[in-house]
Amino acid sequence: MKNQFREYYPPSQASTKRHWETGVFSFDANVLLNLYRYSPSTRQAFFKLLEKVSDRLWISYQAAFEYHKNRLTVINAQMEAYQEIRATLQSKRNEIENKLNGFKKHPYLHADELKTQIESAFAAISRDLDRIEKDHPNYLDTDPILDRITLLLQGKVGDDFAPTELEAAFKEGKRRYEEKVPPGYMDQKDKKDRDNRSLYGDLIVWKQVVEYTKVSKKPLIFVTDDLKEDWWYKFKGRTISPRPELLKEFSNLTGQRVQIYQADRFLELANKNLQQNTSQVAIDEIRNVRLADEDDLSLGEYSAPPDSKSIVSDALKPMSFDQIVDEYISASKKRDAE
Repeated sequence: MKNQFREYYPPSQASTKRHWETGVFSFDANVLLNLYRYSPSTRQAFFKLLEKVSDRLWISYQAAFEYHKNRLTVINAQMEAYQEIRATLQSKRNEIENKLNGFKKHPYLHADELKTQIESAFAAISRDLDRIEKDHPNYLDTDPILDRITLLLQGKVGDDFAPTELEAAFKEGKRRYEEKVPPGYMDQKDKKDRDNRSLYGDLIVWKQVVEYTKVSKKPLIFVTDDLKEDWWYKFKGRTISPRPELLKEFSNLTGQRVQIYQADRFLELANKNLQQNTSQVAIDEIRNVRLADEDDLSLGEYSAPPDSKSIVSDALKPMSFDQIVDEYISASKKRDAE
């Protein structure tokens, strides 16, 4: 039975070993774009792994096209994040001050003193934000990430489909999406008003990877940070495996097997199978960036980098008004009792 339904079973250790020793490594555009969202040390760890397997790298034309198409959007969104954070902080500051004005006659709450403390806290946060923004590279002018990706993938990007092949893919995509055949049908809602190349982008990536493998006759490891159910088999909120339909289709069409990973899992297994030494800190950061995208599945939309995200969370977590008042009243009572 297992031979007839291999797509529902995890690969054997021998199969996984063969994949990592002889297979081709291919990446979706979102993995390359997420390199802009990592801290410098984590990005360096990822590039170190890519360079280690550089002789076995290959990406589809569609994935490379989507990377170039969305690169500036991702860069610009991160640069705009600082102003968004400042607006959020100012709004929270105004909210607290307005509430404090209603407690001017409180017997224990010294509103003016508390306002001074709050202003000092916000000023400190603002200085930290200014420092981080100043240190943030302007990749719109000079982009060393693009330079490294370009060097790594020189001669390793597939050819585009001919116009007739693209038209056939669009036609096939319309049928597959209507029947909810993976991958890509979850893009119907968000991309229905875009051109066919965007609407059927996931399917084009998939078909180009399949066509490449027919020629290479090597197993494939495909890495994507796409989180939607048209790539992943999910059950009760848990991601179980890649979609079995994809694994079966790939095997039937190419005679080879494909293993599909998200980026953090890819790095974990690289430590085991390639004797890589990526730190757990880096792997956790990559996982956190992916998880932050759970509520933001549109390619190119902003996922805050770790530094700015920590500023927001650290700034807003203690700003529950009731908590501030309770702590301040408690401190005032203690001071008055002394």
